[in-house]
Order: sequence, then structure tokens, then C-alpha cells
Amino acid sequence: MSNFINIGGNVNFFYEDSGADGLDPSEYTIIVFIHGMGFNGAVFRKLFPLGPKHNYRIVSLYRRGYAPTSPWTKEEEALFTSSDLEAGKEFLRLAGLQTAKFLLEFSVSQEIPKYDKERKTGGILLIGWSLGALYPHAMLAALDGLTIEELGQLESYLHAVVYYDSPTIPFGIPPPSQVQLSQSGTISEQWVSFKKLCTNYYAHANPYSHDLADLNFNEPDEDRPGSLSDLSEDELEQMTSFEMFATHDQSPRIINTEAFRITSRQALFNVGMARYLPNVKVRILCGTEGWGLFMFSVNEMERALRDPSSVFEKDAERAREFKVVRLERGNHFVFWDEPNWALAQFGASLDA
Repeated sequence: MSNFINIGGNVNFFYEDSGADGLDPSEYTIIVFIHGMGFNGAVFRKLFPLGPKHNYRIVSLYRRGYAPTSPWTKEEEALFTSSDLEAGKEFLRLAGLQTAKFLLEFSVSQEIPKYDKERKTGGILLIGWSLGALYPHAMLAALDGLTIEELGQLESYLHAVVYYDSPTIPFGIPPPSQVQLSQSGTISEQWVSFKKLCTNYYAHANPYSHDLADLNFNEPDEDRPGSLSDLSEDELEQMTSFEMFATHDQSPRIINTEAFRITSRQALFNVGMARYLPNVKVRILCGTEGWGLFMFSVNEMERALRDPSSVFEKDAERAREFKVVRLERGNHFVFWDEPNWALAQFGASLDA
């Protein structure tokens, strides 16, 4: 099933929904997935039939610009196609607030069960995958923009935020020199390379090491077929958007990096901001068979957890509690290749 949520004005978010069939309406948990770069919300459909086994109702949110969700306005586009710091900050705050508004409107319109802390049932688990991690991250940085009533409502539902395989961009962390993102050739050629890069499997000398030499950035495992390799071109086209890859999703390379760093400090490393929704669990996850950049990103956030100023400068401080979790296996598309196991791991990470 699918539907729209209006968050005000002409902004309508489209979402796909596994529905509540087979679930106890008083205690199921909602998982809201936010998709990444070039892939739309259809990429999570494989999880839908498995939801009841884990007491999950699964919702896949389509980001702005990914039809049929409302496109960005020209005024909003001007914010994320500019390298001006203030424009970047304004866009990220807007993205964060709109994510919160979706959760608020969805929870009320769907009459979902509130979170029960003792039984660990009900409520919402928000998962940002890949570049989609930017949106829950921006939301945590913008909680001071909600009213007291909205904060109270959100607190009664949202109990956890998970980032899975986030690149470094949403955090404002520079990638290591080993990362080779080709910007040569046509945008169509870049799209082909990108899909191979993120669907491949990679063998790492030691995925748990903080030594860059132990991570594999450029040599995929040729003995293992990549994720989605069994799909036809028509099937793949249903879950991708070349147009968004070629346009809007290139914006993180344009936005001032400091805007992302400021957002990170607000989201996780600011004592004042951590007072908003203090009980929400935050987990930063990665698979251990994906592209090395995702593990590097987790490593850097683990370093920031120990010493925030070493990554985010002197005004960053230990504030909002979060944990880093490395899955024992899995690449960028673990939820596609091993959907049942992936759902179990996302839930288990909250108890880490």
C-alpha cells in the first residue's frame, strides 16, 4: 500500500507501507526507512513481507524530488545549489524539520501505538540509509525548531535513530585520499560506476581496524556477484532515479562542508541540543563487506565519540549518547541480500 502525508502548504511526502496486517495494533513498531543517492523508496520493498515476523510495520519514505513526493521549489533548490555557508545551514535545517514533520503527521494520521519503554514495543525507529542518513541527522540538529507540543508528541513515538552505511558527507568529514570517486566522463558513465561501487562486495584485511591500510576502497571481490545483479534493467529502473542522481543528489558536493559539520555538532555534540528528546537512541552502523568509505565513516564517528574535538573542532563536546555498531557481515545492500537477517540486526543494534 502507499499514501501521501501533507506536512503543510504544498509539501506532500509519498511513502510505501507494508501495512499492519498480521500485527497486534496495540504494540507493533514502525520502521521508517529513508533511501539514499539515486535509489528511491522502492529499494526497501523486499523487507515488507518480513515485517510481521519482527513485529515491524515498514514504511519507505520517498525524499523530496523523488516522485511522487513533492519536488523542491526553486527557492529551496537555490539553497542546496549554493556553496554559501548560510544557504547550506538553512537547507539542512529545512530538511531536518521536514523529516520531523513527516513523523509527526504520520504518527497522528495512522494512530500508531506509542513507544512502551518497558516492553520495548510500539513507536518509531527511523533508519537513514547511505546518503539518506543526512535526514535523521539533520532532524536531530533541528529539534529546537519544534514547538513544545510537537516535541512532546515526537518523544512519545520516536525512540531510536539508526544511520546505516552513511558516507562521510552528511557528517562533514573529508573522505580519505584512497577514495576514488570519478567525476570524469559523462554523467551516465558516472551513474554506471556508482551503481557498481555501492552494490559490490569488498574484502577487507581488518574491517574493525582504524588503520586505513586495512580497508579496501578500490578492489571489489570479483568472486561474488554484486547486490541487485539478478534484476532485469526494467526491475532496476523501478527503484532508481538517474535524474535525481544527475541533479539534486549531486548537491552535497556543492553545499559548504562547514554546514554539515555545524549540523553534526548540533545533532550529537552540543549539550544544549542533547536536552531535546534525550531518550532517543542513536546508532551508527555499517556492514563489514561494503565499500571502505562506509567503514572509514564509522571509524571517524567512533573517534569523535571518544574525543569530539579531534574530529569536529574545539566547540564539539560529548553530549547526545550514541553508539557505533559494525555488523559481522553485509555490504551496502544487506537489507536486499539478507533482508530477514538485516531487520534482526537493525533491531538488535539498539541493545548494543
